Amino acid sequence: MEIQNWIDPQPTAQSRCGSQFGYAALNQCNCCSPWPWRGLRGPTGPTGPMGAPGPTGPTGPAGAGTAGATGPTGPTGPAGEPGEIGPTGATGPTGPTGPTGPTGPEGEPGEIGPTGPTGPTGPTGPAPEIIQAAAVANATSETDVITQFNILLDHLRMAGLLSN
Repeated sequence: MEIQNWIDPQPTAQSRCGSQFGYAALNQCNCCSPWPWRGLRGPTGPTGPMGAPGPTGPTGPAGAGTAGATGPTGPTGPAGEPGEIGPTGATGPTGPTGPTGPTGPEGEPGEIGPTGPTGPTGPTGPAPEIIQAAAVANATSETDVITQFNILLDHLRMAGLLSN
């Protein structure tokens, strides 16, 4: 507890009458006291309860300034380490078959191979039946040669020695 006694160094009528410092009330006197003593100060009272917080004030207006210019782009940083190789993707579908290309030039003929061994002789077949062709007269002139030759060919065909 703090005790404060103090003396007004130059009391005035106003201060002595208690209007400025309240001497009359403190000294419990209705007149101006020649004694400028002030009474003892009492203990400080307990702190009162805190009041409810007030409402939030309105938001102030937005600034009216303009945005500054965009600064220059900074230098490019060093290249990073290469990443790991990703998995191989799925194989796509087989495309359509393309058109057939032109035929190439014919190659050089190969060498003739060696003659193979002679096979065994087969059995002798039956003797053929020979049919004699009709006789043809000898040609006597140049014009007769063609006529006689055509007759000979006809007889050979009839005998089965020439095909038709």
